[in-house]
Amino acid sequence: MKVLQIITVFIVILVANGCKATKIDNLLVAPNTWGEEVLEFPLIFARSLPYKGEEHVRFTEGWGNVSDDEYFSYVFVWVLENDPMLTRSKIESDMNIYFTGLMKTALLTKFRFFKKLPKTETSFVIPKDSNSHFEGTIAVYDAFFKEEKIILYTKVISSYCNFLKKHIVHFRLSPKRFNESIWTDLQAVKIKYNCDQ
Repeated sequence: MKVLQIITVFIVILVANGCKATKIDNLLVAPNTWGEEVLEFPLIFARSLPYKGEEHVRFTEGWGNVSDDEYFSYVFVWVLENDPMLTRSKIESDMNIYFTGLMKTALLTKFRFFKKLPKTETSFVIPKDSNSHFEGTIAVYDAFFKEEKIILYTKVISSYCNFLKKHIVHFRLSPKRFNESIWTDLQAVKIKYNCDQ
């Protein structure tokens, strides 16, 4: 039993250290009350994602409160060295890897080693007249707060930033449908540079 406890503590320390935010400034401009972090690829919880770069995240003030209208609503961008060559099926695959790994990590940090994680299911479409915008849903088990499956409505936009000389992938997510007011706030979050320069 003592060996199991030592292994458990070791795993939690590894996970915690691997998920620390870097000292890189966050590129996303959002209200001061929103949480933030910056992670570097490879992401500790999703190492098989084949990217080099950073992830910049801004969490709504009510992100972690299941009774708040802002619950689990947030924005993140991938700032990538190379073109991710996104397609509908690649977005679905990447989000499967991302959220499955994220929720497995959440279970580890809560010492829930034997909890069977429900399968993450993703479905995206490409809106008419676009080859860089994707909209869809991610059905994922919220291992952080609600401890049940939730649907995240998701918008993804891929572009190139001339100012940074990097490829940018914007993700906006919320359990609220696209026509609800939280999306005005999510859409207002932009990176701090003019990428058209």
